[in-house]
Amino acid sequence: MKQRTPVIIAAVSGVLLLVAFFFQPFTSPYLGLVLNWAIILASVAFLVAIASLVVTHIRFIINGRKGFLFSLVFILAFVLTVVFGLYLGIDDQQYLEAIHTVLVPIQSALMGLIALVLMSAAVKLFRTRGWSILTVSFGGSALVFLFLNLGFLRLDFSEGLNDVIAMVQRLPVIGARGLLIGAGLGALLMALRVLFGQEAHNE
Repeated sequence: MKQRTPVIIAAVSGVLLLVAFFFQPFTSPYLGLVLNWAIILASVAFLVAIASLVVTHIRFIINGRKGFLFSLVFILAFVLTVVFGLYLGIDDQQYLEAIHTVLVPIQSALMGLIALVLMSAAVKLFRTRGWSILTVSFGGSALVFLFLNLGFLRLDFSEGLNDVIAMVQRLPVIGARGLLIGAGLGALLMALRVLFGQEAHNE
């Protein structure tokens, strides 16, 4: 019963929120209040997760665990970010520029790692399946989009061909949006399973 109680509470609250969204003109005041409570609870949970992460790294430093230098760098960066954020304010332009100076290289490095992982996955796909329609179309499309996005192909004498090239260049963005829509639908189905207790029943 103790395991079912959180599922029942989540299911009832989720169904009530869905009903409130459909009757929003009449339930707008209550819906806004509930959403504010949800934001507060999520923020508290996020703070607890951050505190747990910081405590874990502090333990690594105290115990001298292998790789504790990374934990030390994390703690110093975290403390400096919090101190300067509280002193200057999160809307300070210099503070935001400093944060972006750190975040942009990290994001670029992560994108590079993702590209390497995808490339290794593509190589494994060619090795396991050999030369087939799937592998050839995948490799050919990757080369075509890479060549077009480098910007080497410019046909200034023909506006029509430039429009076609621009349309082809937008295809990866369309595919990425399709993946995001699929991920959103998957999250929606999982949420419905949790709301109706099917996921907890399967466990």
